[in-house]
Amino acid sequence: MENLVVLAAAWAINRAGLLQASPIAIGGKTSSPVSFFSFAIIAIAIKTCLSIVWKLSFRRRAAVLGCGNAPVYPHKDPVLGMDVFLETLRRFNAHTLLELFRERFVKYGNTFYSIALGGWILNTCEPENIKTILATKMDDWPIAGPRLYAAIPILGSKSVFTTNGQVWHEARAMIRPSFVRDQVADLKCFDRHIRNMIAAVPKDGSTFDMQKLLLAMTMDSSTDFMLGYSTNTLVKHSEDAQRFLEDFDYAGRVSASNARLGAILTYIPNRELNVAVRRVRAYLRFYLQKAIADKAEKKEKTKDLDYVFLDAVLQSGKSEEHIIDQILSIIVAGRDTTAAAMTATFYYLARDPAAVGKLRKEIQHLGVENPTWEQLKNLKYLNNCVKEALRLLPPVATNSRAANKDTVLPRGGGPDGKQPLLVPKGTATRWSLYSLQRRKDIFGPDADEFRPERWDDHVRVGWEYIPFHGGPRVCLGQQFALTQMAYTLFRFFKAFRSIEARENGSMLIKTNITISLAEGCLIGATHA
Repeated sequence: MENLVVLAAAWAINRAGLLQASPIAIGGKTSSPVSFFSFAIIAIAIKTCLSIVWKLSFRRRAAVLGCGNAPVYPHKDPVLGMDVFLETLRRFNAHTLLELFRERFVKYGNTFYSIALGGWILNTCEPENIKTILATKMDDWPIAGPRLYAAIPILGSKSVFTTNGQVWHEARAMIRPSFVRDQVADLKCFDRHIRNMIAAVPKDGSTFDMQKLLLAMTMDSSTDFMLGYSTNTLVKHSEDAQRFLEDFDYAGRVSASNARLGAILTYIPNRELNVAVRRVRAYLRFYLQKAIADKAEKKEKTKDLDYVFLDAVLQSGKSEEHIIDQILSIIVAGRDTTAAAMTATFYYLARDPAAVGKLRKEIQHLGVENPTWEQLKNLKYLNNCVKEALRLLPPVATNSRAANKDTVLPRGGGPDGKQPLLVPKGTATRWSLYSLQRRKDIFGPDADEFRPERWDDHVRVGWEYIPFHGGPRVCLGQQFALTQMAYTLFRFFKAFRSIEARENGSMLIKTNITISLAEGCLIGATHA
């Protein structure tokens, strides 16, 4: 709209002839070769004046509201921010992007501005700012910016993760019944698939990739829960299922990369990405149509589950594509985030024999073979291990929103960053839970260490620890994921006495919509 106003004003001035160049006769014809340039000069001058007026007005408003200025990253390229772009790209490919974000917060403050391919980004790891964005002033911060660009290609335009307003409310209402307590507490949903995973662990103590098994297990249980038909990747090889997993991971990784590097990249055609997304949706559409056909023929599924997501959503009357959007959303919540969190837990436990010993002692002390949901919830040390892994490696390590109006965040302004900050309309704001949940001023000097006992020390946290985020958009699958994680740990450490890490390199984190370990989680396990 601003650009249209500038162009209209420039056209009017130029039309009035105030700066019109004199006509020049060429070959008997009259032309005004300078008129275009004068028009451009007028437009640039008007835009510059408007920009100055807007900045002065904005600063006056900020002063009246008691807001300060936020630090700005010292770009070598202050126009496009190519210096940041190239460094971000390099660290993304090296799988050290999250550490790069953290290094910048340490160096430039917990809230600062930077440029991403010409667009301004506000970066923050302040809990009060995240609380304001997700809860206090949620209406000022709709899904937009990098988060939207990262999710739409793979999850679709009607997903609960890509919509706002009434469409979002409807999508969330469709999904919510899947995660009520009766469904979450039904451990039959997980049992068969967890046992299949344990059976796939080498019996001779040889090295295996725990992350790969967890991704397969959570995909099997998620598709079983959603469709009533499991991919069963742990018990039989399926080329279609493997292709689906590869396409899903690729599409999410490329989309997330483009969104983080600069929004403009999301508009560049990517044939390979489009093909991967089409195959992902075709795979799910096959199971969806099979379920619809079976339902029409009143076929009974041979399953152990009391509840199937698809049976419920088919009653909504929504289109196939709309339902697929929600299925993909639950895959992210039920498969990707859960597998990421469990992988992190096993990664740290494989390096902490003492923690494994305490965990097994607690499991054995319970004295049951098949625990109830309530008994799992009461395994304090087990849940502390999960909680600590989620602190160090939150599955959704970064997130973002964009302001739909000029709005105030409570932190980030002034020399010490403790003053409020007036954020202009349209500004994309990205936060890093990876950085926030490792802040030493919050969690102590050992914030980088895995120490489950930390949570027995009466650590008081609110928005300083939000691995499932918070506010009205808090993850619906939170209890589903925590229950599956607890049950997996219980079953695994009933079957195995110890585990050990089989690689000594530094942790490399692949950043997708969710995170994963770039080199897997290589461990060996000893039977009990």
